[in-house]
Amino acid sequence: MKKIYLLTLSMFFLMLANVFAQKNGYRIEVKIDGLTQGDLLLGYHFGEKKYVKDTATVNAKGIAVFEGDTLLPGGIYLVILPEKNYFEVLIDKNQRFGVSTTKDKLLENLKFSNSPENEGFIQYQRFMIDMQKQSKELSEQLKESLSDTIKANAIREKMNDLNGKVMAYWDEVETKYKGTLLAAVIKAMRNVEAPKHNIPKDAPKYDSLVWAHNYNFNRYHYFDNIDFSDARLLRTPILESKINVYFDRVLLPMPDSIIPAAIELIEKAKANREMFQYVLSTLTNKFQTSDRMGMDGVFVAVAEKYYLGGQAWWADQKLLDKIAERVKAIKPNIIGNVAPDLWLPNPSGKYYRLSDVNAKITVAYFWDPECSHCKKVTPELKKVYEKYKGKGFEVFAVYTQGDQPKWMEYIKNNELPWINVWDPTFSSNFRNLYDIYATPAIYVLDKNKKILAKRISVETLEKILEEELK
Repeated sequence: MKKIYLLTLSMFFLMLANVFAQKNGYRIEVKIDGLTQGDLLLGYHFGEKKYVKDTATVNAKGIAVFEGDTLLPGGIYLVILPEKNYFEVLIDKNQRFGVSTTKDKLLENLKFSNSPENEGFIQYQRFMIDMQKQSKELSEQLKESLSDTIKANAIREKMNDLNGKVMAYWDEVETKYKGTLLAAVIKAMRNVEAPKHNIPKDAPKYDSLVWAHNYNFNRYHYFDNIDFSDARLLRTPILESKINVYFDRVLLPMPDSIIPAAIELIEKAKANREMFQYVLSTLTNKFQTSDRMGMDGVFVAVAEKYYLGGQAWWADQKLLDKIAERVKAIKPNIIGNVAPDLWLPNPSGKYYRLSDVNAKITVAYFWDPECSHCKKVTPELKKVYEKYKGKGFEVFAVYTQGDQPKWMEYIKNNELPWINVWDPTFSSNFRNLYDIYATPAIYVLDKNKKILAKRISVETLEKILEEELK
């Protein structure tokens, strides 16, 4: 009896271990006909980047097994072949399943065992490939038929029908796979649709009113289909793409519009700790490195509120110090602020104060005659100066180095007619006040010396002058 008891107990613990492994580990068996050697990689999306999570060696039968003791975070993963081509799989609650396909036709012959959700996913991918093919064909037909109104309208009707077919299929998938990652992915990819407006067609500025209606809806509802409590969406390419479209194409490209929208999005992301970290880090980096004028002001607002405000729990002191340094450099010269004042001498020792320059538009031009790019920009700026100097335009040109003879020689040889000044003792702190880390740098100031634009080309400057001095 004792032996039987011990045997029964052993079987119980074995069964318990198997159940535990199923709940706390993953095992994905991949069989690829036509592939008999090499390593497969199990990668995953994280925003618009891809990372490798696991490696498995292919045996002589074309089988490789990815397995581990702990569950993988949910998301869209990639099985990457030695040739670097790949197919995608959904990894969610059930992480013990099989995949089979052939080397030459990965997607066409892809099959799953013990994973209904992935079967739905591959069916969805095949459906979308077919729809995209039909859409492309219709678009090409439309281009060829624009001169024939009746034919063109008929093609547009077919395109609308095709779009309706896609929406109906998405509805079907969301319903059938409700509560799964597949349903969450489908919903997240959907664009919100503005409700119908009731603006009379004969209303003054009808087109502008319709645009404003659609803009305001998208401004506040663009992310309605994103569940920010669902961290699985981080391991898909969907969220980062949505974020970029929202800030680059949906919103007006002005700090006053983007700052509140960025803060609202970050607050939504607080629904999940990992989501909050990702959204805040993504937006901070996006605006800090943006080439779009004025976005550094968004970076300052976000960095001060969250990083320097103690909400970025993952940030160590080194990162916080670095961010604080950038905020300190950018904050004095944010667009819309009054430009930091400078009081500097010209070659003869006469002092000029930037705030005293009497002009409708003043350019603070930071340059160095030895800088190769400055040698190109300075003559272009001179042409613009000569064109607009009689219309209320002035240039306050600050030499950024300390070689007075070379500076004076360049001024004389090139007949630079504007206000030329420098800082012989480097006591004005102009580098920090204007964040001068490279030359040339052009700041455009209005009559009250508020910053209108900065770090722009001479071509862009002329467009501003045409508008402001017309």
